[in-house]
Amino acid sequence: MDSKYFMGVIVPLSVLLPIFIGIIKLKALLPTARIILWYLFVSAILSAASVIMGRYFHENNMPLVHLYTVLEVLLFTWYYKRLSGASKTNVFYIVLPAAFIVLCIINAVFFQSIYTYSSYTRSVEAIILMMFALSYFAKMATGNSEKKVGKQPDFYFNAGIFLYFSGAFMLFIFSNFIAANLTKHNFLIIWNIHAALLLLMYILFSIAFFKCKK
Repeated sequence: MDSKYFMGVIVPLSVLLPIFIGIIKLKALLPTARIILWYLFVSAILSAASVIMGRYFHENNMPLVHLYTVLEVLLFTWYYKRLSGASKTNVFYIVLPAAFIVLCIINAVFFQSIYTYSSYTRSVEAIILMMFALSYFAKMATGNSEKKVGKQPDFYFNAGIFLYFSGAFMLFIFSNFIAANLTKHNFLIIWNIHAALLLLMYILFSIAFFKCKK
């Protein structure tokens, strides 16, 4: 299989699998699962817009990456707020996304223009979401839930989040270095690894939606 086809076609289209299952199981979805479904809709729309801008209009699509990073953190923070059962006025879940938005603005103005890859804020985002997922697993390990782990949809959501962002973290940090110093062949290998991690996350999300029951 051509690596460009895998990275540019198969993986972007694979987001439709969890969306399809999520829609079928819509009435059975927990509030947390519904937020993940919203995230997938946003991801699909911006991914399609990015491909159209870059491939068909030959425009720089990096501004969409900056926007996507912000929306991703907002949606996942909302997800973890609901998952934790925190109150609407919980300061942590208000300050964190607000601080991240400010960080993104500062980065875009002073460090990485909206027309370049936002590796700094993507790296910070990865750390935040890895910590969220680890916190979930820690609570699960110390909890007294009688429900089997394999039957809990949020286990698969968090497994997907942790595996993707922990795997992509180093790529986010060194993305500009990789682009400037690796050969085209090696560059494609690195980004195909990223695509494979994204595909794995979508598969785990699909399993999570399938596990949702009324």
